[in-house]
Amino acid sequence: MNTIDTTRPAIDHYLDLRGAHLVATTASRLTQRHLAVALEEKAMFCMHGDVGLGKTLAVNTSLRDLAPTTTLWLECRKGAPLTTLCSTLYRVLGLPGEPPAKVDDCTPLLEQAFADRHRVLVCDEAQGLSKQSLDYLRTLWDKKHARPTIIFVGGENCLQRIRSRPALFSRILQFQQYQPLTPDEVLTTLPKYHALWENVPEPDLLWVNDVVCHGNFRNWAKITFHVQHALKHDEPAPPWFNRDTVRMVLSYLDTTVRSQPGTSQGYL
Repeated sequence: MNTIDTTRPAIDHYLDLRGAHLVATTASRLTQRHLAVALEEKAMFCMHGDVGLGKTLAVNTSLRDLAPTTTLWLECRKGAPLTTLCSTLYRVLGLPGEPPAKVDDCTPLLEQAFADRHRVLVCDEAQGLSKQSLDYLRTLWDKKHARPTIIFVGGENCLQRIRSRPALFSRILQFQQYQPLTPDEVLTTLPKYHALWENVPEPDLLWVNDVVCHGNFRNWAKITFHVQHALKHDEPAPPWFNRDTVRMVLSYLDTTVRSQPGTSQGYL
């Protein structure tokens, strides 16, 4: 299990994409509302959905506003034992010395630290948490005098893993499933996300979304990154927008695609 500094960098975009902007979406606005409630009530909240849809980005940016000094970040390594979770919590809480080797010895120290100051615990890639770790977080949350706000963020099977622990599932106040951008959201969001897409006709934006991006922010970041480099390094630079340029970039993302300018590559 890896830890992340409580002061995360301000740039969260995939590939540190040059020129990318934060754009509020319907999903990210809902996330911020859920987080505000979870903080106020010291509750547990679970966000789940496919990779690349902006879950972690939404949590990062919202908690910088809502809880900038009290958030602890955990990246959950699949299969890590409960002792690893306890020692990681001990370290991110800044407790002195080395964490006790035994869970029973570590737990009172963790509870006291959470009692001394309310914390927000973000478990990213939460589907990697073992059943023992999920149960431990539930029992930790059950201590009212030391109750942290706990945010679970994970892929689609994150919800399945939490459902497999009924005692935990029943205690989570809110769930939010992230889904791909709709076509209407693509048209309103992408021109604000990056200047590359500002003046691209709507039918072409939807074409890119249909053939490669599928409403997934990470896919849009990849295609934007490669198009930027193609426009920068090719002499003369191809005009923008040009579907052949996008088809060429597709070959970088899928090696079965062959770039042949002037042909459809099987795409419209």
